[in-house]
Amino acid sequence: MLIFSNTCQYAIKACIVLANERKRIGIKDISQKIGTPVAFTSKILQQLTKKQLISSGKGKGGGFYLTDGQFENLTIKDIYENFEGKEVFTSCLLGLKQCSAEDPCPIHHFAAAIKEKVLIMFQYKIKDLIDFGSVMQVITAISPQDNN
Repeated sequence: MLIFSNTCQYAIKACIVLANERKRIGIKDISQKIGTPVAFTSKILQQLTKKQLISSGKGKGGGFYLTDGQFENLTIKDIYENFEGKEVFTSCLLGLKQCSAEDPCPIHHFAAAIKEKVLIMFQYKIKDLIDFGSVMQVITAISPQDNN
């Protein structure tokens, strides 16, 4: 099951790198660490900077970084909503306009259970996921096999 677009996945990875480094880091280094082309990484980081989810500095000693406040508060949800929007958790996964607990679509109850677990994952702060192993633990914790 794909929860995050590729862009959102790379944005989360980039933020984990920034949280792990705790200093200014150049675009080439971030790109190498997350395995994306520099131009693509640049677009992702520019969008995160524009929304003030991360910070950047120009010139010598510049690069991307997290301020103390960003480090303490940035969540997976913040990044997700920046790239994917908020409507995935309020709309029907089949795109039906008339879908609710009272008038459910065929997958409503299954989707609701998954959404509930994803919302738990969204509460995680990036600072608490400063290694990719932690991310894998979160993904494993919300796997669909729990619903069997």
